[in-house]
Amino acid sequence: MKKKATILLIITLAVLCSTLPVGADDGSIDIYKAVELTLQNNSALRSLRQETIKAYAFKIQADGTLLPSITADAGLDKQKESTTNDGARNDNKTTAVTLEQIIYSGGKNSALRDQSKQVKSMAEMIIADGENNAVGELYARFYNVLLQKERIKAEESAVRTSEQHLKEVQRMRELGLANSLEVIRAGQQLATNMANLSTARGLYESAHISLMNYMGIPPEKRIGVKGELNAPEVEGNRPLSLERAQTNRADLKKLKEQLEYQENQIQIEKSGGRPKITFGISAGYLDPYQKTDVGDDTWRAALSVTVPIFDRNTSRGNAIKAGAVLEQDKIALEQKELDIKSEVEIAWSEAESTLQHLKASEKALDLAKESLRLAEVGFREGVTPQLDLLSAQTSLTAARLEYAKSQFNHLIAIVALKVTEGTVIPWTWERRLP
Repeated sequence: MKKKATILLIITLAVLCSTLPVGADDGSIDIYKAVELTLQNNSALRSLRQETIKAYAFKIQADGTLLPSITADAGLDKQKESTTNDGARNDNKTTAVTLEQIIYSGGKNSALRDQSKQVKSMAEMIIADGENNAVGELYARFYNVLLQKERIKAEESAVRTSEQHLKEVQRMRELGLANSLEVIRAGQQLATNMANLSTARGLYESAHISLMNYMGIPPEKRIGVKGELNAPEVEGNRPLSLERAQTNRADLKKLKEQLEYQENQIQIEKSGGRPKITFGISAGYLDPYQKTDVGDDTWRAALSVTVPIFDRNTSRGNAIKAGAVLEQDKIALEQKELDIKSEVEIAWSEAESTLQHLKASEKALDLAKESLRLAEVGFREGVTPQLDLLSAQTSLTAARLEYAKSQFNHLIAIVALKVTEGTVIPWTWERRLP
């Protein structure tokens, strides 16, 4: 009686456990909405977008080289000369405004203005690359939640199957067709499946929280997700993917902009050894402290040429260092182009491999279902041992999990291919079109 009560308790707990909600259906979001939220709220992306602010500040500074500099001066000079007849004071008040405009800077100003455009473009490329990678990561986190949902479904099915088997074995024992050991085995199988279901629910919760955090949603406001682990077909071919990557990869574009930036930096450093021409004009007012005198207006205009004679090799040294940096950037660009070729090859190999694994796991799932069906029939007819039946049940659950994981892996492999191409964001919206 005690064993029977224990088994009934297990069944009750299993039923309760299997009916717990996986996630809210109301207000659940799909992958497309998840992408929108990530692009809007992800903290890393929000931080990256500050690069545009820094680029704007650089442009303001560069544009300022076209503008004149204006300064204002004021002074007061107090003197008292005892040698005069009346010990008179000789006080002077002066004010002046000076305007200077650089006419020729040795190429520095024009190079700075070109750099401002390149800094802006590099900032845009940094953000685009960050968004491309962020959406790829979002796909992985989102579909991991769906994978854990499938895991729960598989474990719930295993619990239900174990419940049915336990009830059947108990009935058979009452009829003298099964023994107590078989009942205990059935109870153990149910308990194991319940534990696996509990683990699956924990994995789902962890995956869900991780997804919400990545999208910038607080835990207390987390929302459900919806969708299926249906991986789209692989489109295109290796040469096409390589062409797309060479055209769209923002990190590659950034390195190309970096080369132009550094070329201009060389010009800036070389300008230190070149003449500079400056035009200046100033106007002021002198107000001497004399009872009989009146103030005088003053003005001056000048054109000056500054010719560096010797700057202790500073300009030459800086230009050499800038040239070395340029060579390093060229090497980095060459390596990036090689990396992209390798990444495309690896992405395609992974997509093809996961597709084959998906097809194999689908066949294995069908065979596992048929194996369990035959084992159940054989057990009822007394020709299949219980251990074979329990093994068939476990194998079916494993096959379901493997199939879901294969779907997940193939989908993520396709996403990784799109990330490698630099096209994951437009590809996302293309999939959404009817």
